[in-house]
Amino acid sequence: MKRTGLLLLSAVAAFGCQRDDAPLTKQVEDLKKGQDKILAAIEKMPKGGAAAARPQRPRRPSPDANSVYSVNIAGSPYKGAKDAKVTIVEAFEFA
Repeated sequence: MKRTGLLLLSAVAAFGCQRDDAPLTKQVEDLKKGQDKILAAIEKMPKGGAAAARPQRPRRPSPDANSVYSVNIAGSPYKGAKDAKVTIVEAFEFA
């Protein structure tokens, strides 16, 4: 009885493992055609990429390192002496 069941199970497994590769082959061919279209579109693009075609955005002005800036820190938390000659302000925005 065990041999018959094992033989039947082997036959079902062997029959179930057979597959038709035609749909898979068609999918691979479709992918190759799509890849060829993408490569042709890339060849038509201007040399230098998309960044070369786009104008440069103006730079944000940076603070002058030789200037002294005044920042109101009244009521803000601090470390150190109240009458310090130099105050370093660290500011950041949680976005």
